[in-house]
Amino acid sequence: MILRKLSDFEMTENRRPFLRREDRWPTLTWPRQIPIAGTPADVVAATDSYSRWMATNNLPKLFVNANPGAMEAELANVIWMSVRGDVLTKEDAPAKLRLAARLGIHSASARKLWQGALQRALESGVAVYDTLFVELADREQLPLATFDKKVLTIYPDIAKRPKDLM
Repeated sequence: MILRKLSDFEMTENRRPFLRREDRWPTLTWPRQIPIAGTPADVVAATDSYSRWMATNNLPKLFVNANPGAMEAELANVIWMSVRGDVLTKEDAPAKLRLAARLGIHSASARKLWQGALQRALESGVAVYDTLFVELADREQLPLATFDKKVLTIYPDIAKRPKDLM
């Protein structure tokens, strides 16, 4: 979001990647491919198949380094943007969010992690924001994929370079 009026040059640069209709198409089709409530069926089938395969294979899994608890905010924001872009109506948006809540995405509340994260931060000198990820990885007994040298050094049993998890 930009709070000031953009110059003509800035507007031209912002529009440049989307001048042709075919260049705008991905911004329209991608939100329609998010599987919600069993649709679109082909995406749901592919996602389900991939999820079953990932759950049963012995390949190392990469722990995604993302802001714990932010998934809900991001998902709500995608729905809001879909309303703003006239892809969804205001009336349909709450129902889509309720359906999304039933997807089974595991999300961790920062509040459930903050005591452990604070203790780790006080002991290590690593910022609480970063120790939230360490705490989550430790609780879930998963490696934390990171490039942060300090986290890698202080938490070698938990933090791993992504290439070491491949």
